Amino acid sequence: MNIGKIFSPLIAVVIALLIYQSYNIYAENEPVEGVVEETAPPAPAEETMPLPPVEGTAPLPPAEATAPLPPAEGTAPPLIEIPVPVHPPKEEMFWLSPPSERKKEYVGMEKCRSCHTTQYDKWNETLHAKWQPSFTSPEKTKKARMECETCHGPGSLHVEDYKERLFITTFGTQSKDTREEQNAVCLTCHNKGSLYYWDGGIHGRTQRCVDCHQVMEKVSGQNLLSRASEKELCLRCHLQKKATTLRSPHLSQDAAKMTCSTCHAPHGSDTPGLLSASSVNENCYRCHADKRGPYLFDHFPVQENCLLCHDPHASANKSLLKMRQPFLCLECHSNLPNTLPSNADPHRVLDSGGRYTYNKGCINCHPMIHGSRHPSGARLQR
Repeated sequence: MNIGKIFSPLIAVVIALLIYQSYNIYAENEPVEGVVEETAPPAPAEETMPLPPVEGTAPLPPAEATAPLPPAEGTAPPLIEIPVPVHPPKEEMFWLSPPSERKKEYVGMEKCRSCHTTQYDKWNETLHAKWQPSFTSPEKTKKARMECETCHGPGSLHVEDYKERLFITTFGTQSKDTREEQNAVCLTCHNKGSLYYWDGGIHGRTQRCVDCHQVMEKVSGQNLLSRASEKELCLRCHLQKKATTLRSPHLSQDAAKMTCSTCHAPHGSDTPGLLSASSVNENCYRCHADKRGPYLFDHFPVQENCLLCHDPHASANKSLLKMRQPFLCLECHSNLPNTLPSNADPHRVLDSGGRYTYNKGCINCHPMIHGSRHPSGARLQR
């Protein structure tokens, strides 16, 4: 009785171990879902012998005719080889070059004339059409004269497609070329003399050459201006001076005697106001040489700047003075001496009872206003 109680638990334990061991063996042999069992690679074809078909069964189709089995669930898809395209050699392919890379060639002026007949006839009357390199360089006698392509560039591509304006250099506000590119064409020849300060001048930084000059047609008598006269051209922009031209002894005269460029350098200058001389006084002395001196006694405002008293463009006062006497003189001489009684003091120019201030003019007593060469002319009286 005691032996049965002792061995009965041991027998139960042994039976449990046997069941557990049997379960493990079964689990090892059962394939896991989602995992493909690794198998040894098949032997080469020459080492395996095909079995003869069983009598009464149809032969199996070849391996190429069978559809591949779908990959097992949970496995990576098979790799697909993408064929690399093989391009033909570059010399066997057709490449269309952009307009900027296509070669431009000169076609000659006669080719341009065949289409632009009207423009050519007008241009043929201008100074550019008549100019030849031999005029300035005798050694260039055999060189041809200026032609259309001298400024517009090679025209072979323009002949092929005349509607495309990218193939040639054009001028004006409607041009695709910038202001610098247009002016650079003109500066290839006009890069000396008065054009030395062009890039630094106000006109060179804001204007095109064709804004003032008409190259394709003879409009003015000289300088290929785009207006009939120089004054008309300048006053097109300088409107503040237009109203004063009729009261100016400078601009109202004949253009052959005096124009805007007589005093100003439109293509640039190193002085304020685009003056053509080194200073305001030097500009005035070219015509008013009698005011240059030398004087024994100088009037210092005169030696400093003529514009302190005069307005060169226009004035309603005599001698282009900025204001009438004595107000102009009193701008500086406000502390006049008073040595005589009030009714006889010559410096009381604003007093209506003064006897010495005829017409209230200081030059009645001091006529040598620009300077005196007399030994007793310290007060500009002689």
